[in-house]
Amino acid sequence: MLADDELSAFKEMGSDMNLKTTRRRFVGVTALTAAAPPAFSAEASAGPKSIDAWGHVSLPRFMSAEEYLELMDANGVEAAIVGTAATCPNLTELSRTAVRYGNRFRVIGMPSGRTPQERADCVKAQMDCGFQGIRLQTTVAVREPELLDIIGKAGGTPYIEGNEAYRVAADTLVGFLERYPACVVCGTHFAGPTDPSILSRDAAVARLFGHPRFLVIFSRQGYMDPVSLKVWTRAVVKVAGWDRLLYGSEFPVALWRDETLRSTQTWIDTAGLAPTAAERNKFLLENARRVFFSSPRPARQIDAIWNRMNEKTDAPVWLFQKLGVDLPEEAHRKILKAYLAKGGDARAGSYRDFVTRLVVDMAQKL
Repeated sequence: MLADDELSAFKEMGSDMNLKTTRRRFVGVTALTAAAPPAFSAEASAGPKSIDAWGHVSLPRFMSAEEYLELMDANGVEAAIVGTAATCPNLTELSRTAVRYGNRFRVIGMPSGRTPQERADCVKAQMDCGFQGIRLQTTVAVREPELLDIIGKAGGTPYIEGNEAYRVAADTLVGFLERYPACVVCGTHFAGPTDPSILSRDAAVARLFGHPRFLVIFSRQGYMDPVSLKVWTRAVVKVAGWDRLLYGSEFPVALWRDETLRSTQTWIDTAGLAPTAAERNKFLLENARRVFFSSPRPARQIDAIWNRMNEKTDAPVWLFQKLGVDLPEEAHRKILKAYLAKGGDARAGSYRDFVTRLVVDMAQKL
């Protein structure tokens, strides 16, 4: 049984929920089969050391720096590179993370603003305050290449998102790498999985993926189609080798898909990639340590004018996306805090099982 304070958090969530915006509901049989507490102990922290190359620190939608540190310490994660999203552009919390915990974190900002000039000013402010880089969509990188130059002049890192192997931005990104020889470019979420023939068929894509300073982050593993992702990933490993691959958990979003941090690390085995012990260590730890944590990156707190929460994109927390329920951010925050207080995925077990037990206990008290 769960404590009354945990149960009350879930009851409060129910009073806030807008059922009209909820696409899915919990299924009764799932609650019954998951009602028993899972067997989960120190095993989760017994895995290899790692550096998490992509997670989310920003409130209220994601996690605080301190919450992320607890997650890291419970799972043997040495350091992490974290950012946020348009749904929670809290640059103040990101900046505080870099200032307070610069030995454990590097932070990735975003180009907030309603005009190209506002976005350029915002990116410059972040880079001036010691942000490691900026998260950019491929279309934005092509449309506003001046943002890349601001990042490059600060010795920073573009964190790129897009599809089709970044085909539309490949020439632009290669040009950036040529102009700024001390910089790298990171492709998040497997760098736009698609038909792997593009890696040889498209000359610009081939140059980008063959570039020694283009790094690919394996993240968002549980969201994509597993069959096609395995085919794409094997092709990327063949082209880039394990020296240019990084591991990313995408926590706490991975929790929303009922993943654990450990499962995001062992996905490479599920995919049948079979790295050697040395290759696995490069992927999980050494590559990110060499590129991002071999020297300090001084940081200072960003001015409050750049906290652009007034520009946030409103969206529910898509909890358990494949078989789940949409929650208001405020309601989800209460549940997440209760879960983290119990030790998170390293001690409390599956997030889905934890939330299911909340539902079961609430039902028993009705």
